[in-house]
Amino acid sequence: MISYCTTCKGRRWQLEQVLFDNLCRLKDIDAEWIIFDYHCPDQLLDNLMRFPLFSKLFEKEKVKIYRLTEDLPFDMPLAKNAAHVHAIGDIVFNLDADNFIGI
Repeated sequence: MISYCTTCKGRRWQLEQVLFDNLCRLKDIDAEWIIFDYHCPDQLLDNLMRFPLFSKLFEKEKVKIYRLTEDLPFDMPLAKNAAHVHAIGDIVFNLDADNFIGI
């Protein structure tokens, strides 16, 4: 299994631009997508749940969201490591909020 790990703080608009394509690729492969909400001011989970495919894959645990509840200054190594802690895949892959999942 591959774990794709994305961190997000203030980049929901970029995540939404690639969301549908990434979810379509994700649904047919042995992978999960970890999205780490780094205290994103965009109400990330609520906004993503309005996409039916996202909701479906979230329920199947193909997409997982974890949230930092403290408003810390953004720290890329901390954000990536926090996402990786939740990954269960044999391969852990960093995926920026505006990147597409490749097969």
